[in-house]
Amino acid sequence: MGMNRHDAYYEPNDYDDRSDEIEERTWQLMKPGAQYDYRTTQAVAEAMGDLDKERADALQAIIDTQDYEQIGRKVMMMALDYMERFAKDAAENEIND
Repeated sequence: MGMNRHDAYYEPNDYDDRSDEIEERTWQLMKPGAQYDYRTTQAVAEAMGDLDKERADALQAIIDTQDYEQIGRKVMMMALDYMERFAKDAAENEIND
């Protein structure tokens, strides 16, 4: 039985998947000293200024433990997540344009 037009509709499209390239470029943009390095006071300040209620509550819960190591990890992970969004957007723009 041959393929008709209806079956062709469900065939996956060939596309240029550049997700690995985008991921690699994202991490390059986040290396120490790079444009989106999350290990800076500026990145931490920006991330803290961008907290929504859910993330602020999560940070407060860690602060309430008075476990300074965990507080530091939480703050740095928030900075990493924050800067990663911008680095990924920049990488996608570079690679897909």
